[in-house]
Amino acid sequence: MAKNLFQPFELKAKEGDFQLKLVHEFYTPVEEEPVVDVPEYTGPTADDLRREAEEYKVQWESEKQQMLLDAQNEADDIIKKAEEAAFAEVKRQTDQAQVIRNDAENEAKEIIRKAQEEAAKIKAQAASDQDDVSKNAYKEGYDKGREEGYKSGYDEVSRLVERTHKILESVMARREEILSETEQQIVELVVLMTRKVVKIISENQKSVVMANVLQALKKVKGRGDVTLRVNLADVKLTTEHIQDFIKQVENVKGITVLEDSTVDKGGCIVETDFGAIDARITSQLSELETKILEISPVKSMVKSDSVVSEA
Repeated sequence: MAKNLFQPFELKAKEGDFQLKLVHEFYTPVEEEPVVDVPEYTGPTADDLRREAEEYKVQWESEKQQMLLDAQNEADDIIKKAEEAAFAEVKRQTDQAQVIRNDAENEAKEIIRKAQEEAAKIKAQAASDQDDVSKNAYKEGYDKGREEGYKSGYDEVSRLVERTHKILESVMARREEILSETEQQIVELVVLMTRKVVKIISENQKSVVMANVLQALKKVKGRGDVTLRVNLADVKLTTEHIQDFIKQVENVKGITVLEDSTVDKGGCIVETDFGAIDARITSQLSELETKILEISPVKSMVKSDSVVSEA
């Protein structure tokens, strides 16, 4: 029978490590995972996906070029229609100005005619009065003196002649004033309408700045990098199409887009090593205004600053 208690002399120390064997072994049973049948993958391979991505990229590039071309064509068409509308309006206003001018000239001629008739009557009356005065003076000369009678008649005629000259001067001055005011108002109206038409188009058509930038870049001489200054509202759109601009313009290798508060919406300034190309809307409007004044029969000078403030 095994002992549970021992006396000190019954114990003997031993050297080394000892391992006590457990009566029971404790461990966590491991459950076997069920075997799941994985279906074999039969979808497109990585090469298939790569080829499909390349084909989509090529198709997207083609569609993007077509969209850019369509936008260019639409912008050109809008600009062409705007120019046609502006010149048509100029022609209409010019015809109307001619009618107004003719009416003013007819009115002035009628005033002059009436003034001349009145002057003729005054002269005739003056001559008659002079004769009467002369006769009376001659008859009364013996009593009151011949010299005094002639002096009185001469003073009356001088007064009537002076009055006639003043009437004619007043009529001519009024005629010039009417013509000047009419011409000035017509020219200002035509220029103002042209500015408003172009302003509305440039602010509402995003394709205008694209077409404007492309036309300005095509004027660049020599190869190199350029700086493109645009309005803050057009910075994002022009930046997104930098590569498209470079592809379509041979002389440009790189483009840097900068915001410029002096450039109105839809316009741009292209800076190169050889100088700058001003394609701002205001500059192009000034050229258009000059052309309008050249083809207009009106010779008055228009103050552009006053027209711009009204716009």
